[in-house]
Amino acid sequence: MSKNDFFIGWSDDPPVLDRRFFLGAGLALTAGTAGLAATLSAFRNAPNTGTWKSEIREWRGIATPAPYSMMRTRDLDGTPRTVMLGCQGKCGVSARIGSHAGRPIIIRGSLIQRGKHAMIAVADDIDWIEDAPGTDTDGLDFPTIEPLEEITLRGTILDSKCWFGAMSPARGKTHKACASLCIRGGIPPAFFVKDRQDQKALLLMTSNGGAHGDDLLPFVADPVEITGELQRWGDQLLIDNKVSTLRRI
Repeated sequence: MSKNDFFIGWSDDPPVLDRRFFLGAGLALTAGTAGLAATLSAFRNAPNTGTWKSEIREWRGIATPAPYSMMRTRDLDGTPRTVMLGCQGKCGVSARIGSHAGRPIIIRGSLIQRGKHAMIAVADDIDWIEDAPGTDTDGLDFPTIEPLEEITLRGTILDSKCWFGAMSPARGKTHKACASLCIRGGIPPAFFVKDRQDQKALLLMTSNGGAHGDDLLPFVADPVEITGELQRWGDQLLIDNKVSTLRRI
């Protein structure tokens, strides 16, 4: 038996040719792993593009507690805009609006925004809502809901706050527990749809014109088919449905 048949750590160094081979193989493996990682990352789903700005500021407009806590205010260009309202945690604030509903108000909070969708996370440690007599609210009244058509869609149910930018990626099985807690607490549920042409839409979910109850929770984050009435509410799209119309796919 020759001394080259086995490698012993404390024995003589391996031939130079072997060392060069393992050095080259290691460098090639490192480069290949980096290239594979770059390739896979290019095809992964984009992370949540929403943001949550920590700055506390004021918005003026009109609020409603139903079907969920919402506010009509003005965008930077003066265009009327509907925004959701929520607390800093996993809860809605419908019960706190009370007598302020339908009256000119000031709301203080931080902005969560994703594209045209937005929510104000009200400042819990201060008096975040108050009447604002004299505020110009022309054009800010909540519009009449316009029925569009009966429709059947496929997608997933998620909580609007996290999807707007509070968390990432904010949908899918990994987010099921968080989304269920948010919706149970009063955060508006929404239906996320993506067709074969990658066209995406987010529809606020209602039931007989009101908020959904806890019977919606078992379907959150699961791929489902939904049948309901597509509606337009100003700058918002809604789908009004009964939980009995949901079907897992």
